[in-house]
Amino acid sequence: MEINKNKLPKRKPKKTFRSVTGYFPSKKNGRSIFFESLLEKTLFLSLEFDNNVLNYLEQPIKLEYKLNNKKTTYHPDCLVNYKKGKSKLIEVKYSSDLVDKKDELEIKFNEARKYAKENDLEFDTFDELYIEPKTLKNMEFLYSFAFYPKDEQKEKLIIDILKKEKELLVNEILELISANKFEQASYLPYIWKLTFENTLKVDYESTQLNMKSLVRIDNE
Repeated sequence: MEINKNKLPKRKPKKTFRSVTGYFPSKKNGRSIFFESLLEKTLFLSLEFDNNVLNYLEQPIKLEYKLNNKKTTYHPDCLVNYKKGKSKLIEVKYSSDLVDKKDELEIKFNEARKYAKENDLEFDTFDELYIEPKTLKNMEFLYSFAFYPKDEQKEKLIIDILKKEKELLVNEILELISANKFEQASYLPYIWKLTFENTLKVDYESTQLNMKSLVRIDNE
């Protein structure tokens, strides 16, 4: 199932006093994605770091069903298209809600599973336990450089240094570039930008990113 990047969500999002709402600037989609909770924003951020994700759409479909003889509608939170594998409907819920509201949610989830099966999709849930707080902080940091202006000269120099040295700490790369602290500072954002773009590889999942982080060329 293909996603039209310019397609609007099925449900018109509304701000509420019970949730944090806003727009997430999506690199993969080339537009801002509306979120209705910080957890939805976290999901979108995680999708930007998944190399198998092609694109994704918020509130993609409207499901109608009857509950206690009343017509009810349900909008799954996200539809993800993958480069390999089936597209997936994802519902975002905090782990406490998945437990406390299990019976109520299962009715909706069964409708989503039914739709997914009929349309060759998968269905899954996403909660705050999927990503460690340390990893999330690193992802937020790296994504802040996702739209940083390109500088081919600076990026090439960083890559050339790492091709020669194989593996270096962030501060070691900067010291090889220049002894001038101001010039080093001008290169630093490009180390993180190249890391987000997967040109460089840093272990952001288990260690806090800093000037002592080990960097290498991503050859995977």
